[in-house]
Amino acid sequence: MKDNYTDNGTTYENIDKFALSWGNITAALRWNHIINPKLFGNLTATYSRYRFQISENSDSKQTNNGYITQNKYEFTYFSGINDISTKLDFDFHPNPNHNILFGINETYHIFSPGINVFKVSDASSTNIDTSFGNSNIYANEIFGFIEDDIRITDRLKANIGVHLCGFYVKENFYKSIQPRISARYLINEKLSIKAAFSQMNQNLHLLTNSGIGLPTDLWLPVTNNIKPQISYQYAAGVFYDIFKGYEFSIEGFYKTMSNLIEYKEGVDFFGSFESWENKVEVGKGWSYGSEFLIKKTKGKTTGWIGYTLAWSQRQFDNLNFGEKFPYRYDRRHDIVVVITHKLNEKIDFGLTWVFGTGNAVSLGIEKYPSVSNINEYQYYEYHSEIEYYDGRNGFRMPAYHRLDIGINIHKTKKWGVRTWSIGIYNVYNRKNPFYIHYSYDDNNKKRLTQISLFPIIPSFSYNIKF
Repeated sequence: MKDNYTDNGTTYENIDKFALSWGNITAALRWNHIINPKLFGNLTATYSRYRFQISENSDSKQTNNGYITQNKYEFTYFSGINDISTKLDFDFHPNPNHNILFGINETYHIFSPGINVFKVSDASSTNIDTSFGNSNIYANEIFGFIEDDIRITDRLKANIGVHLCGFYVKENFYKSIQPRISARYLINEKLSIKAAFSQMNQNLHLLTNSGIGLPTDLWLPVTNNIKPQISYQYAAGVFYDIFKGYEFSIEGFYKTMSNLIEYKEGVDFFGSFESWENKVEVGKGWSYGSEFLIKKTKGKTTGWIGYTLAWSQRQFDNLNFGEKFPYRYDRRHDIVVVITHKLNEKIDFGLTWVFGTGNAVSLGIEKYPSVSNINEYQYYEYHSEIEYYDGRNGFRMPAYHRLDIGINIHKTKKWGVRTWSIGIYNVYNRKNPFYIHYSYDDNNKKRLTQISLFPIIPSFSYNIKF
């Protein structure tokens, strides 16, 4: 990103580069065994490594009468998680009315909450090259579960279960009992109702910035000061077979959450020798809404149309004057349209269109200088600017939408089936916003600029099944 302008005979040239990268490496070993006709077991060992990195490089140059002043700034932030896990689970069918699942899991976590690398080189001959940040956090997590899929009557089915979890970190042990229950009642051959309740505890926190600029999602563990997240979710729905091959459903849900974290006002992950625990506030949240789905399941042309109307809100005593505000990933409207058509036994094609309300971010609407005092000459001394926000996450980024299409060409061979798949991602090349930031136009006026990723992208694949 490059900005150039001239003011009072001085030419200003600014080059800013931003980079965001993340990735995950996973390896797994799995052993399956049929113990007897009613009992089946799985033993799984996995390793995963997640890495997140964000960097910012700024090079500013001022030219006046041939004299050049140059300043360089570089900042890089690393974060990541390493997990080693072992899981043993069983599937038990004692009789046709019961299907019982149970098992245990142990995971060893290594968290890297954040390392900063900071470099500065400016015209005053100041040179800084240093790194600092939070030390690794080590944790052990173990959980067990059991659930029973029960057929109570020909019309009534239920799933009843419980999860038991323990999380050991920094000489603290957090334990929880998490019940879950769901039921379905068949009123007649076409109409059924469903209801569910679940309590869930989460020992990992998602910490995301609320301002404009590069989005940052950091996964952090519970600590001595940060407790596990706790949620209670209630859901109910009605499902109806309109006529042969067509289904309609409507569901509503309500979820409460506690022990959520958000950055304090004016604070983010950049810089500072301070621990991330001192940069956050703890509060609560709510999510609720309705989902509508119509589906076609028979014939050469199948697919569905889904629409979700939902709210996700947060409330923190020391943020936004204690008032509720939308979560960054609050998505008011969400639409998905999927259509597939089987032309014949060799060729099928499909399309998917998605639409979602833009993310909520905090955007300053005014700036004014701060006044520290009045000097001996009775003039005000201005030292910095204060940015005024009209509410936390009060600005909506542009909506997200795109169309994907694909075609599959199958051919049966003596040894199996081979398939060519050709697809196009984002067919109409929608410039969806990844993030927005401030820049300057040719008249040195500040403006909002949108950064987009993933334009129209073709893809090809070849698959062999034998």
